[in-house]
Amino acid sequence: MSENKDKPQPQGAPGSGSAASEGGGKPRSRGGRRRSPSAPSTAAGGASQAPAPTGGRYAGPLAILALLVGVGALVAGYFIWHEVQRQAGWQQEVLAQIDARNQALDNRVTAAVDRMEATLDEAVGARRGLQQDLADQQQSIAALERAFGVLRAQVGRSQEAWVLAEAEYLLHVANQRLQLARDVDTAIAALTSADQRLQELANAAYLPVREQISRELAGLRGVDVPDIDGIALRLQTLADSVDDLKVAGAQYRPTPRGAAADAGAEADAEAGSWRELPAALWGELRQLVAVRRNDEPVAPLLAPDQQFFLYANLRLQLDTARLAALRGNPELYRVSLRTARDWLAQEFDAGQPAVREARAELDALLAVELRPALPDIAGSLRLLRQELALIEAGRAAPEAASDEAAAEGAGNAP
Repeated sequence: MSENKDKPQPQGAPGSGSAASEGGGKPRSRGGRRRSPSAPSTAAGGASQAPAPTGGRYAGPLAILALLVGVGALVAGYFIWHEVQRQAGWQQEVLAQIDARNQALDNRVTAAVDRMEATLDEAVGARRGLQQDLADQQQSIAALERAFGVLRAQVGRSQEAWVLAEAEYLLHVANQRLQLARDVDTAIAALTSADQRLQELANAAYLPVREQISRELAGLRGVDVPDIDGIALRLQTLADSVDDLKVAGAQYRPTPRGAAADAGAEADAEAGSWRELPAALWGELRQLVAVRRNDEPVAPLLAPDQQFFLYANLRLQLDTARLAALRGNPELYRVSLRTARDWLAQEFDAGQPAVREARAELDALLAVELRPALPDIAGSLRLLRQELALIEAGRAAPEAASDEAAAEGAGNAP
């Protein structure tokens, strides 16, 4: 409504005012209305009063329109104010939530910082303890380094002693295996390894030891080591073929005549005269009767049921000889082989090829030296032990200094 007051008035308003002033300015008579002097003046007066009803007709709608506009502006302002208030409230809520979250975050950060500070304090305390321990350890290490320095000096001076000790052990093993187990191959290997250790030293002082080792190796290589496994297999083969041997006397065959008897028979056939008849008769009589010389008592022929025990006993002797060879018992080995050979000669048919082959195999096995003589290899060990005794005497002085340094290091240890 203030806006309507500020609006300019329409142009017809001054006319109405002038008309009113004009009507008010003229005097009226008490008796009636005053006539206008002429008709043109009346027409002019009507023309001047015509716009007055037009301005009054639009004033009401304009006032209503202005009122509606004002009410609309008020309603719009109210809604705008309400929306602004709502937005302000929402912003306040968001800010409150942000503040709450910031406060919680601050609390967590503060707690984390407190924990980190506590952990840092503990770490600082532990670091101080470790520094103290490290200082103690450095002192102990320094003492141990002094002790190790003495030991390194001692080892540097007596490095050959370690190699000599290893060579001494190898020579001891060679002697032990040769004397106790008669193991020639192991003894040769141990002596060769000991010689290689001494060769690594490249010291002329050990040449006598190496020369003795060389002589001992030559003696061992000259030993005819029997093949025990091969001997056992040969005896097992003989025992398996016992059943193929033929007992003597089962089928007797006379000994064939000699070359002289054959020549006499041919001469008799060619002569054919009565003068040589007595000589021919004497030759025939000699074929019928054979005289043999035997200084040993004649053994009776065995019955078929007794031949089984003969085979079993022969097989038992061969098995005994095999076990004696495996156990290294040369006496029992030879006794069993001789007994088996004698039985073959006395009880079995010497004309059978299998019997002859079995006797030849037994003779060959009897010729094998089951325990050959072994050389003495203790000389190199004695020489090397003399060298070790000299080195041990040289190490006696540095050992006292080493013990002193070790005791000092143990005293400084925490």
